[in-house]
Amino acid sequence: MMKKFSFTTTVSLILTASFSAVYASQIPDTKSFAHILSTVQFPQTKWGTVRHSFKLEIPQNSSDLTQITIDIPPGLSVKNDFNISDQSGRGIQANTTVNGSKITIAFAQLVAPANILDIDMNKVNRRGTSNAWLYRVSAKFIGSDAEIPVGVAQFRIY
Repeated sequence: MMKKFSFTTTVSLILTASFSAVYASQIPDTKSFAHILSTVQFPQTKWGTVRHSFKLEIPQNSSDLTQITIDIPPGLSVKNDFNISDQSGRGIQANTTVNGSKITIAFAQLVAPANILDIDMNKVNRRGTSNAWLYRVSAKFIGSDAEIPVGVAQFRIY
């Protein structure tokens, strides 16, 4: 019995050692994909109306941005009250609509690459007891009608 156990253990160790290691890596070169940099909720309370803000980076290697679509998570309602600005704080004109659980932000002018957008959703009402909300964010770029996922804006109360 002991010899069988030793043999099985030895064979298992040899087989395990013969397989090469597999390494995970991040998304390759996020500098060429639009992505969410950060999120902030103000005030940091669990109840009432709050502001959810996130920053969206449009890297140098990207195409011009034409539109953003945001899926509103269950347990939240968002009023059509937005502030959108670039990294220098200049306001960006956009037509914003809230239709059910979807927000559409269509920019009056193309948003050029090498830009960071600050998107403030000023009147977000919470329902229920969740302490984490995930907005799925997609974007449309010049020359394409496809909505491309650019990330998830996560808001969490601790």
